[in-house]
Amino acid sequence: MEKFTSVSLALGKDVKSGDKESLQTLFESAERYKRMELLVGADEDTNIKVILEGLGEADLQLGDDMEKGDRKTIMTLFWFLERDKPIVMRRDASKGENITVNMFVAP
Repeated sequence: MEKFTSVSLALGKDVKSGDKESLQTLFESAERYKRMELLVGADEDTNIKVILEGLGEADLQLGDDMEKGDRKTIMTLFWFLERDKPIVMRRDASKGENITVNMFVAP
């Protein structure tokens, strides 16, 4: 898998192992609008593996064509339905904990 982008975001709430959360519910608005530079370009509907540092992962589809070097946010990468997909939490984590979100272009 080719790395697409990465960003560190602070959790907006406490979560427990087994909870189902989404990018919309895990991070407050200010965090979801943090910019990240794209390392490669990708076309609309490309599958992106989103890995939340030890918390969980999901396969989401891009909402638009993206170019290498673009500076995007969670809100501009994915349509609402993708950002709202449930992700099963693998461990407990506390509000304010910084989570590295790595994204890869899925094969």
